[in-house]
Amino acid sequence: MREFTYYPGCALFTKAKNLDQCARMSAEILDVRLKEMTTWNCCGAIFSTVSDDLASQVGPIRNLARASSQGDSLVTLCAACYNVLKRSQAWITKPGNETTRDRFLNFIEEEKFDPNLKVLHLLEVMKNDIGFEAVKTKVKKNLKGLKLGSYYGCLMVRPEAEMQFDSVDNPMMMDDLMAALGAQPVYFPFKTECCGGYLLVNDQEASLKCAATIINSLNAAGAEAVVTTCPLCQYNVDNQQKILSERVAGFKKLPVFYFTQLLALGLGIEGDVLNLDGHYVDPKPLLKAKGLLS
Repeated sequence: MREFTYYPGCALFTKAKNLDQCARMSAEILDVRLKEMTTWNCCGAIFSTVSDDLASQVGPIRNLARASSQGDSLVTLCAACYNVLKRSQAWITKPGNETTRDRFLNFIEEEKFDPNLKVLHLLEVMKNDIGFEAVKTKVKKNLKGLKLGSYYGCLMVRPEAEMQFDSVDNPMMMDDLMAALGAQPVYFPFKTECCGGYLLVNDQEASLKCAATIINSLNAAGAEAVVTTCPLCQYNVDNQQKILSERVAGFKKLPVFYFTQLLALGLGIEGDVLNLDGHYVDPKPLLKAKGLLS
């Protein structure tokens, strides 16, 4: 069984427990162990682009330094954590930043920092280390007939030069994983557009407009559900449908899954770990109609 150092992040211990728990259980079935870091802290959730805002870098760099002493790679699940950790890694290892890096390590009292530490998303592990063909061999409940739109959001792919996750315009990793589980991926043109989640507190109307654009695009493409890996996207796109259904006559709601929920379902995991009751748009009727839930 291959082992990866794992950074869950704050949201996966609160609102997004099922994103985390489904991932851990599924990984075990696929002969991978996600070994949680012995100590970790919040990544900050947003990467600061202000050049002299060094304080915002303390959290993610401390995580990177601690991960360096536990393995050669660091795997995460949350799109925001992935974005912050990967961009912080690129910033602190940039040529010319050696003095700044030494200052940081002295300040956070961490002796080791591996500039070659690989920051990975679990989807990259699924593709490159496990392999989608290997996933197919472990499927116990084929998702055949389920039409899914994989929504990556803005944080997984941008900025392209730093993230290097997948195609910035048409990423396919999540689509290909869903296909390996037997589902039918549905293309829609807004798969990497922002859902407006960061605007929710200050400008709910702008956030609502962003979510509506995504849902309307998915409906037009024939999707029956949405798949994502971002807790903020999952919450925003799911819950904004309450307002949209009240304002727009005939609005068609779509369940919003974490990709790990459907991965776990396909691998035969059942019960509370899926947390199918924790959605605004109830996904159970769709899954029952497809013969995936009794």
